[in-house]
Amino acid sequence: MSSGNPTGKHTKWYLEKVSDVGTTWAVPIEPFPFSIGRGSECDLTLRSKWISRRHAQIHLSGNILWLRDLGSTNGTLLNQKRVKETEVLEVGDHLYFGDHEFFVRSDDFVRAVLTDETVAFDPLEDQAGPSIYKPHLEKLLHNCSVVPHFQPIVTFPDNDLIGYEILGRISENGLPKNVAELFDIAAQLGHADELSSLFREEGLRLGNSLEGAPELFVNTHPAEMNRMENLEKSLTAVRKMVPSIPIVLEINEKSVASPGQIEHLQSILTDLDLKLAYDDFGVGQTRLLELAKLPPDYLKFDMSIIRNIHIAPKRLHQIVLTFLKTAQDLGIKTLAEGIECQEECDTCRELGFEYAQGYLFGRPASISDIGKPAEVS
Repeated sequence: MSSGNPTGKHTKWYLEKVSDVGTTWAVPIEPFPFSIGRGSECDLTLRSKWISRRHAQIHLSGNILWLRDLGSTNGTLLNQKRVKETEVLEVGDHLYFGDHEFFVRSDDFVRAVLTDETVAFDPLEDQAGPSIYKPHLEKLLHNCSVVPHFQPIVTFPDNDLIGYEILGRISENGLPKNVAELFDIAAQLGHADELSSLFREEGLRLGNSLEGAPELFVNTHPAEMNRMENLEKSLTAVRKMVPSIPIVLEINEKSVASPGQIEHLQSILTDLDLKLAYDDFGVGQTRLLELAKLPPDYLKFDMSIIRNIHIAPKRLHQIVLTFLKTAQDLGIKTLAEGIECQEECDTCRELGFEYAQGYLFGRPASISDIGKPAEVS
């Protein structure tokens, strides 16, 4: 199956090399962007006079793996053709960086070929791992020790502010500051839905004081989709707390198990005068049929698709354009997440996105810091 197929099947890729004596080895293509070159700072260092110091890069946009030659002296070949700018990669592709030969492989293929398995120890999988965090997490939930941050969302083409996404931060010691790690722990301890509700409710309580009643985007955790009655109670509570603020509920497309869940959720949202956004679009099972049957108000394209989109292959642009046209035909507003530079902004604007979010327009800030001049680093 092609790595460009948006099914999410291949979650890990490798560069496989067969040595002159027949030994097979593979290097994981991570983190992204993955750099190849002679320089020691590269993710894959190849010692050869035919390799430039910074020879090439491999990127991941959504589920699309793609290659960029960095102006190398001796070139990069993809299936015997020189890469002029950027090209989409697929499992089984034949690559030459200078005089070094590789194949693009999937996780399944590498497992079948390699005899020495590397086992990574994850402290969260240790029996005692999550339990050491339990008292700290329960204290956080009891004391509501969260510090919501707000990231601007703007319109294209004028960059006018229309709202904020509420993002979670914590002040409790003894817990990971990384919110993704925190939710992993909370999920293992059975508190993920409570933590998600706390972030949402505290964020909206503070956001109610923002001038101009901007639209506020709030998140859900997949665990909440399986406890719809609890989610309904939380949403009812925040609507009573902020009766006039426009609220958009974000759900990850990968957290939806069935169309029936979305139908039930949309009924709840309609009763409470809330809007719906599909978050991280393009990195999970992109289901256009379900999108047509149960269209959200907003479609938020994942930042992995937007990152370096200005230098991405035209094939990626065509895929994005297809999704944009489908969404716009259905009356769905489209938003590009993770825009960090002007080039990404210009490309997203040219492709036809209607809204944007990212560091270029503002970093997440506490309620007390909104409106203050940005610090110069």
